[in-house]
Amino acid sequence: MSDPYLTLGITPDADDDAVHAAYLAAVKACPPERDARRFESLRAAYEALRTRRARLAQALFDQTPPMLADILDQAEPVGAPRRPDREQFNALLRGGA
Repeated sequence: MSDPYLTLGITPDADDDAVHAAYLAAVKACPPERDARRFESLRAAYEALRTRRARLAQALFDQTPPMLADILDQAEPVGAPRRPDREQFNALLRGGA
């Protein structure tokens, strides 16, 4: 299992309300109709961290290192495509990256 803290984008010292808010924001950004596999990983992460007791159990007993995909998602989140700014657009038209 991947690191649920990275999946939800929260810190280990988050409280119940922060975990719930992060879950709702993540589901809003990635609903189950768009990406069912990502939604299932969000749901599993939320279930693992939903309560203070569950977060304590996660901290004490889970020794699974984070998966590379989770780290990359945190570094460069996959979201809705965004419009390039004027410099990027001109560079693309000129053939530059």
